[in-house]
Amino acid sequence: MSGDKQNRSRIEPAQLRWDADTPVSGQFDDIYFNKDGGHAETEHVFLDGNRLRERFASLEAPIFSIAETGFGTGLNFLCARALWLKLAPADACLHFVSVEKYPLRPGDLARALAHWPEFSNGSEQLLAQYPPRAAGFHRLELDDGRVRLTLMFGDAIDSYSQLEARVDAWFLDGFAPAKNPDMWQPELFSQIARLSRPGTTLATFTAAGFVRRGLQAVGFRMEKAPGFGRKREMLRGAFGESERLLSLKPWFDLPESASRPASVLVIGGGLAGCSAAHSLARRGIRVQLIEQADVLASGGSGNRQGALYAKLPVKPTHQGKFHGSGLHYSHHLAKRLLGDDDWAACGLLQLALNEKELNRQQQLIDEAYYPAELVHAVSAAEAGTLAGLPIEQSGLFFELGGWISPPALCRALVDHPLIEVHTDTRIGQLQRKTSEGWIALGTDGTQLAADAVVIANASAAQTFEQSRHLPLKPIRGQVTHAPAPDSLPDLKTVVCGDGYIAPSTGGTYAFGATFDLRDDSSDIRNQDHQRNLDTLSGTLPALARALATEPLEGRVGFRCSTPDYLPIIGPLPVRDRFLEDYARLRNDRKWRFDTAPTHHPGLYISVGHGSKGLLTCPLGGELLAAVICAEPLPLPRDIVDALNPARFIIKNLIRGSI
Repeated sequence: MSGDKQNRSRIEPAQLRWDADTPVSGQFDDIYFNKDGGHAETEHVFLDGNRLRERFASLEAPIFSIAETGFGTGLNFLCARALWLKLAPADACLHFVSVEKYPLRPGDLARALAHWPEFSNGSEQLLAQYPPRAAGFHRLELDDGRVRLTLMFGDAIDSYSQLEARVDAWFLDGFAPAKNPDMWQPELFSQIARLSRPGTTLATFTAAGFVRRGLQAVGFRMEKAPGFGRKREMLRGAFGESERLLSLKPWFDLPESASRPASVLVIGGGLAGCSAAHSLARRGIRVQLIEQADVLASGGSGNRQGALYAKLPVKPTHQGKFHGSGLHYSHHLAKRLLGDDDWAACGLLQLALNEKELNRQQQLIDEAYYPAELVHAVSAAEAGTLAGLPIEQSGLFFELGGWISPPALCRALVDHPLIEVHTDTRIGQLQRKTSEGWIALGTDGTQLAADAVVIANASAAQTFEQSRHLPLKPIRGQVTHAPAPDSLPDLKTVVCGDGYIAPSTGGTYAFGATFDLRDDSSDIRNQDHQRNLDTLSGTLPALARALATEPLEGRVGFRCSTPDYLPIIGPLPVRDRFLEDYARLRNDRKWRFDTAPTHHPGLYISVGHGSKGLLTCPLGGELLAAVICAEPLPLPRDIVDALNPARFIIKNLIRGSI
């Protein structure tokens, strides 16, 4: 990553001064909203400028997408949300995408939103989920899923170049062009055109000639209209026809679906499958979830407790950004779905057990890519206070961390009237019925049919012809269970070092876990209990000694991992066609292709989540549902590409190994 891009990954908060109760940007010396009627100005410029009243009331599509170029206080979003809830069909979803380079601090946001008590319900939901000030995409859900907000923290041009969406209406907001010229650039106008469809509308408060000409140059038919209040004129427009071009890496282009499926089969009843089923059902799609065991979460998702934990790199990487977004999303998902017995937002300590880790953690804090509300340094004494037990090492503390019961989360995810669960059902084969969808053939003769299929059965995905080529590997892990000793106070937060331990639940501690490659034994082994105790001794020696005197039980599970330790999420490629269509990569990795990728129609996959499934499965389910339903994606394009199931075919072609 270049130094310039690294600097842009550091998100600075908005520097405000207050004129009475009106926030003024210190960075741009401009107001966030009109002092004489911010609400009324938003209605005139953005809602009426895009004809949203009549469009919402007459909507026939299942979604409507709005994109905005400056989130600020969220006023435009709250106005659009209120109008949507009033006029739009109850089973449709508003997708609102916005970008902010200098996010308001939560306290400043709350103070600004207090201006509009009429939006108090939306403001409360927004404030409750407002993400940490970390670069990237953050997905929020309001009003039981009727409204989805994707907040992109970063530069507008960079962020919109990473968005995949089809936008119906644009709010070109942000500070005035004279105050913030860096945003009102041809590069941004080009991204706006790329994300628009024929008929997409646009409105903005400015009437600047270079803005009008720039938008006309990329395909918008622009006109002047009466402005609000003292402002004489504004601009509005509509997008014309355009040709959608293949990307520089066409093999990662996603298939465009003409219509969303009415039914989907999801194979696998762990976190990946249950998350996908949940996201699809909340979009009105009938789901049949198929699990080969007699209960859900019988495999790698079956542990008593799992740590909600992101081990962030010193500098942003695809994995780190995905984990950071997943931590925020999973935290709020658990808050929505689970009770106190099944999860705890108790935070998580990551201890520095050696000099190398100590230096890494210090670098992470010094580089300052991550805000303190996401992760901050603690001394050994502070760590001990947080844990409620003596700790000898310093570390990092994650406010959004904690623990979740994966089986409880799986059960909660599929508790939906549109999800039908089939247990004791092993699928041996998938067959495409020409244009009529898919049939899953059970090994007992069962036949289940649907328009589309999601494969989410971990390493068993290799049993299907369509996904046999994927490089999946199972990694054995044994977790130890022990009664909480009466001699010590209970642990108050999750503690991670080389292993992890969560606060006890039901009078029992769960800790571990071993990490064993090329070991397919499902037997619980005493030597592995001892390994877990030895690991625990490095972080909480007094607790480890006490637990060593207790009767030990445990569980063995198998994590499904990939060579690059990123999950595989997306549409399944037709391997033989990829080898044929992109064969030139063997000799020239820079060859410009004009061939769109070939996928198995209606076939998707979510596997390889390893030990971070609590972070990656829920947001991965949202990603799959967004791809299947042609919605704005909840993750940046570079991360979506990094998760793409075709990446291993392409890597091996470039290496010349296939």
